[in-house]
Amino acid sequence: MPDWHSPDSYAFTATLTREQWAWEFLRRNPDYRRDWAVFRANWRDLEAAYGSPPNRDFSAWRRDPRAWVHVSDCPDGECRVDQDKVLIECALGARYGFHKFPPDPGDPDPVGAGRLTWRETSWELVRELAPGDLERLGAAMGSDPALAVLAFDLSHPLRDQLDQAKRRLQKCQRQRVRSGTLTLVSVAGLRGGWAQALRLLDAQTAGADGLVELCGEELEGDLLAEAERLRDGGYLEILNLPER
Repeated sequence: MPDWHSPDSYAFTATLTREQWAWEFLRRNPDYRRDWAVFRANWRDLEAAYGSPPNRDFSAWRRDPRAWVHVSDCPDGECRVDQDKVLIECALGARYGFHKFPPDPGDPDPVGAGRLTWRETSWELVRELAPGDLERLGAAMGSDPALAVLAFDLSHPLRDQLDQAKRRLQKCQRQRVRSGTLTLVSVAGLRGGWAQALRLLDAQTAGADGLVELCGEELEGDLLAEAERLRDGGYLEILNLPER
């Protein structure tokens, strides 16, 4: 990992794509690091018993229970299921949202090297409001320019209503951006804060006492909470953001 004491150690983040940013947060995830260590030890035992490509005895490998997990341990993935079993390498990748062989957390760029590709993800931003939510949302509207509320008549066809809503929202977004009240969320706009978040995570992992010195006492709590959120699953949201 970079040296958290030095901002220059994080200069590489200036050119990271969203896919590479997601990896930077995942590789700091303690659950992934622990799961990968167990996986790697298991994989080495299997290679010691049955060889490695191109000389691997895959028939014998497939019969070893260490090479599989039960399909119930991979409920959200798209892995190939053999009866009720899923290969451990696919199951681990599916658990954390990527394809290909699980990379070592010490690998600085498996994305750029083609050793990791992310599974398709969705980020649900639209939600249905209950009647009790309207009053609370109305109070928030005045202070949050990122919010806009439209009402739909569900007794009428939705196609035209959705087209109208799209045009209204696009116009509203343009107006708020031009007025300076709204900043569009993008990788380019967030990378500075993310670089600081990585430093904070690395300092925390190192057991450093200088967290306040790093980011300022008034920012430490919020920034650390957001860094941990991105590390612990929020990294998948990055994959849906525009680069600019």
